Amino acid sequence: MTPNTSLWLPAVVCAMLNFTACKKDKIAQPPPTVPPATPVAYYPNYTAMAPGNYWIYEFYLLDSVNGEAHPTGRFDSAYVAGDTIINFKRYYVYQYHEYSSSYLTRYQRDSLQYTVDHKGRIIFATNDFVNIFRTYQFGPNTAVGDTIIVTEQMGGKNDITTVPAGSFKTYSFQEIFHQPPGYPSGTRRIKEHRYARNIGLVTESSQFYFSLPQMYEKRLVRYHLAQFH
Repeated sequence: MTPNTSLWLPAVVCAMLNFTACKKDKIAQPPPTVPPATPVAYYPNYTAMAPGNYWIYEFYLLDSVNGEAHPTGRFDSAYVAGDTIINFKRYYVYQYHEYSSSYLTRYQRDSLQYTVDHKGRIIFATNDFVNIFRTYQFGPNTAVGDTIIVTEQMGGKNDITTVPAGSFKTYSFQEIFHQPPGYPSGTRRIKEHRYARNIGLVTESSQFYFSLPQMYEKRLVRYHLAQFH
């Protein structure tokens, strides 16, 4: 062995040993643990909000005494006019009629299982059939001389609702007017909004007079869904 070889040979041997040791260390390390993917919550679509969607309804006069429904020959065309941003959130622009009104506009969006308007009022829920969403006082005013307590909550679930457009399985959102005794319609009057999955609003109670037992209701005649989310 030459003097030069005696100098570099130990260094080469050490380098090889270090390389081998590092290689063994890497092989011995267990593979990283991948955490399980968080399941994405899915909520069925009942409002069918998307620009271009529209629904045609006919108004009926309902007699709460004998249960008869009389077509009035008046119609409502409700549609999604587009969307807009309010407080950094995207809302759909929904336009519709009451029985004796010009076009009304409501801004609404889906928030998990709830559908809310731009003021935070819950107007539908897919899974919450327990909680009362809102309670408020109506009257006394020109419409009614008494104080009426109104509660809002989900009502019927998977009810079969038949209208001119067909029969649908519906969920209902209810506005319940708790009236003092002596009213012709009893101590409770319910404005009901029934929605079908992937279709939208199927029936909706409209205006009524506290002094009369009748109530107006609009029923779906036909619809067009360009798309929905």
